[in-house]
Amino acid sequence: MKIRLALFSVALLLLPALSIWLSGQGLPEHATIVGNAVLPTLIASLVVTAATLLLNAHTHHRSGSSLLHTQRPYIAWLSVAGAGMGTLLAYLNFYTASWITSADSLVQSLLLAALLGALLLPSVLVTRLWLAGFPGLLRSLTRAPALPKLGSEPTAWLLLLTALSGLLCGAAWPAQFFWLLWLSPLLLLAALQLLWHESTIFSGLNQGDWSRILLSSLSGLLTGGLALAAYMLAGGAVYFSLPLPPLSITLGLAIFGLLCLQLGDIVAEPWRGKKRSDIFKKKTFPIPLVVKKD
Repeated sequence: MKIRLALFSVALLLLPALSIWLSGQGLPEHATIVGNAVLPTLIASLVVTAATLLLNAHTHHRSGSSLLHTQRPYIAWLSVAGAGMGTLLAYLNFYTASWITSADSLVQSLLLAALLGALLLPSVLVTRLWLAGFPGLLRSLTRAPALPKLGSEPTAWLLLLTALSGLLCGAAWPAQFFWLLWLSPLLLLAALQLLWHESTIFSGLNQGDWSRILLSSLSGLLTGGLALAAYMLAGGAVYFSLPLPPLSITLGLAIFGLLCLQLGDIVAEPWRGKKRSDIFKKKTFPIPLVVKKD
């Protein structure tokens, strides 16, 4: 787990800067608009926290168990991972300026993103469990058409190449590689999971189980949309430099939900009691050796 998260973080930190250096461009300046970002972010954080507690309480009342009641150490680690994820996404946005807020500096922007990320990652997973508590909805999503199963290693290398290309090209040419850049964190995590012989959020598609994909996307949309609405209603200013802004924001929040679930799966590995796996499986010698005793 630690190696994968370290590789993920290093790739997101270094590759955009390397791309800017190789392309001969200078580092962009921190873009800002007039307004106050701190108070609206704090209010949005309180709203997200309250919504998370309410959904968790309803899930516990309905099923007798919930994430916040039974897995508190896991929730703590989710918050740490979410803070790192929020910081990294805000760092990527420094190169693309896909959204501009009234944060005074890059440091303040990173800190506020870390705060929101620490709350949003657990909130997305709590919301997903709440949605999964509707039997009809869950049952309908597990009986969808199945997709063909692909080989793990070829798929991993393809996803890895796509993710690295997105991080390199998207930072230097964000207008041309907008979607590839913002898909890169999710694709990179999925590729690392496959290289370590772990399941990904896409693993159930070959069996017709679309519940993890669709419920996580919907959770990201609901949770992220709530945070964005609370931020703006509290007086926070934000400007989106996106193609087709309403559609792009909707798809972006859905992708954010998928990223939260994949990151949550990686953080959950110590609680599943799985043994550490190597990046490549050891293959047996193709020709058996027989030793005769005299």
